[in-house]
Amino acid sequence: MGLRPERMSKVSVTGAKRVIDDVIEAAYDHHSLHVTDYDGRYEGFEPGTSLSGAETVNDRLVTVRSLQSILDVDEDRVSAAGRLDDETLTAELERVRDRVNELTDRRDELRASLRDQQEAIDRVEPFADLGIALDLLDGYDSLEVVVGRARADAVETALAAADDVAAFDVFTGDDVVAAFAAPADDAGDGALQDALVGVDIAVLEVPDAETDPDAYVAELEAERDELRAEIAGVDEELAALREEAADFLVRAEEQLAIEAEKKQAPLSFATTENAFVAEGWMPTATVADFEAAVADAVGDHAEVEELHQASYAADGS
Repeated sequence: MGLRPERMSKVSVTGAKRVIDDVIEAAYDHHSLHVTDYDGRYEGFEPGTSLSGAETVNDRLVTVRSLQSILDVDEDRVSAAGRLDDETLTAELERVRDRVNELTDRRDELRASLRDQQEAIDRVEPFADLGIALDLLDGYDSLEVVVGRARADAVETALAAADDVAAFDVFTGDDVVAAFAAPADDAGDGALQDALVGVDIAVLEVPDAETDPDAYVAELEAERDELRAEIAGVDEELAALREEAADFLVRAEEQLAIEAEKKQAPLSFATTENAFVAEGWMPTATVADFEAAVADAVGDHAEVEELHQASYAADGS
């Protein structure tokens, strides 16, 4: 013998506009009515609008969900029982949000500094390969210097063939070349650069530092490691805040999600300036109890009517 679905009834709730909040609250507490969207069939009625405070509730809900995402709060975490009063929820949400903003802003600053530091290291490391002090690669009156990534033999061939270069010397590292050249007496400025026009070379800017490049790299790496340690410290603080605030955020998200639904419920109602009609489905067995719950909430200011019951074929369809 097949099991038939639970018998369902379509009901309407008609009431005065001034008790719409209380009716919605009673319906949510009863957990049985599934409201259907207003289809426009009642003359003089329009779809309702969200209840007062909907925007505030939605903003809080967005904030809570954002904090859950930032802190990586487990969505399946079971929250503690009990409703948060509005004052407590508002104050705690502001506290957690401010702390999260403070820590994430600090982490973003540190990460930006870390990127800058790594770029500085990347710029200096080729010069460490050369083994030439940085202050020796710039500042000459009678010499021109170019440092770049290129084949040393190509650089030497080009300089040897250049009429505007009187003398030159080339120093090489693992993948970098430093070319020193003395221009000919009648050569103009930029004789070295002109001589290398036909060479495949990626010119590197000489860092502004008067120190041994190996020591400079070591100094930059030490500062980079300090930044990494600071970032790890901020991450630890965020992890501690997650453990501290997770239960609150889960409770707040559940509570605000329900509150947002309540505030937006009238969007599915038919309304006039003074009245509303809501329709939906519920188990037939709960209709009388639901009618009593609405009456307890608002008295005779709203009426529940069973419009019809769903009928089923022999096969349960």
